[in-house]
Formats: sequence, structure tokens, C-alpha cells
Amino acid sequence: MSAKARVFVLIEAALALLLGYQIISNPPTLAFSILGALSVCWANSLRRKNWLRTPLFVFGIIALVVTIFINPTVWWMILIGIIAVLSTGRQGFGALGVFPWFKKQFISIRSAEENADHSTQRRPWFGDFVVGQSVYEWDDVNLTLIAGDTIVDLGNTILPKRDNVVMIRKGFGKTRLLVPIGIGIELNHSALIGNVTFAGQTHPLRNETIRLFSDDYESAPRHIRIVTSAFIGDLEVVPV
Repeated sequence: MSAKARVFVLIEAALALLLGYQIISNPPTLAFSILGALSVCWANSLRRKNWLRTPLFVFGIIALVVTIFINPTVWWMILIGIIAVLSTGRQGFGALGVFPWFKKQFISIRSAEENADHSTQRRPWFGDFVVGQSVYEWDDVNLTLIAGDTIVDLGNTILPKRDNVVMIRKGFGKTRLLVPIGIGIELNHSALIGNVTFAGQTHPLRNETIRLFSDDYESAPRHIRIVTSAFIGDLEVVPV
């Protein structure tokens, strides 16, 4: 991390501590923020068709946003962030090295034959991650990422007639899986906040788990099981 990045992090951390102190030391603001957090938690605990779910969730988000943005400290944090981006040019925070997930990365998967005896692959915790850009022999995918966009392209491989598994655990970011037409898909996805796009339909999730099957799952000669989870982020399964 460069000297500029250290200064930026120290300033933002000090302002964040000041913001937290201002919220805690102001009883009305603290009470309103707690009420907003409780509303969001209550909304997530209700069933999808409950009429109170959406109003409670919207009220909780608005309460939390208002609680934060009525403090002048948060505007200083945003201003310093904008100045940092402008001072580094088009590369933004990636040039500072503050947030590694802004950096674009590509790591291709190794074939199962190359790793027959011992298979240890180091994955990045942050950043965009692409699997399957080149032709490769299939091996099950098991990824754990903190943040970033992930693309898994299965169009350049032939799935064997066995249980094929793609497992992805992620904190923040979008995940896209490109699956060849004719493959039977079983999807099991959980997320705190995010949307799932599968078979042309979008399913919003709020601290929920969803299990879906493709229409041709029973008749397809090859199958794949996709198990994913995310704290905040969307999942899209695209036939190619």
C-alpha cells in the first residue's frame, strides 16, 4: 500500500470513528438507527406474502440512511473519497491499492488431468474472477471470495456423465454462470440481499434460500449442481 493510500485509510478511519461517536452520543439519532435496524430484521423474518414486509423493510432502510447522512462527517468522508479518486486519474481506488477488488484479474482453471495426484490452487480473495475462458478438461469448481464479480463459463468444456458441482461462497459481488444448453441444472442459492435470475425469471431474496431446477433436468443426459451463497449480490444463470 502506497503512502497516499495509508493517509487516505487513516483519515477515513478517523472520520468513521467520529461518525460512530456522533451517532452514539445523540440519543434521538441512536434510537432512530436502532428502530431502523429492528425494522429491517423484522421485515426479513416475515414471510414473502406478508403485507407488512415491504413497508417495514423500506422504513428501516430509510431510517438507517437518514441516520447516517444527517451527520456532516459522512459528507466529509465522501468528499475525501472523491478527491482521492480524482487525484489518481481513471484508475481510481485501484491505483491507490486501497480496495483490491477494483483490480481486474484473470485466472484460468487447471485441468483435472494436470492435478491428478495433488490439486492445490491459490485463489484471490478480491477482484473479478473468470473461470473457463480457454478450453479445459472439467474439474469441479470450489471458490471462496470476499468481494468482486465472478464469471464461470462452462461453454468450453464437456461435462462428464456424473455429479458435476460448482460451489461458490462470496461476501459481496455479482456471480454469472454460463451453462451450455442441454445440461440439467440444479441450483441452490442463499443470500442476505440479492436477486436470482434463472430460466428467464428473477427471484428477489431477503435472507432466504432458493432451490430451482431447469425444465429439462430429468431428461438431460448430463447434470450440474450449483451451490452458491452470498452476503450481498446477484446471481445469474445464463444458457449459452
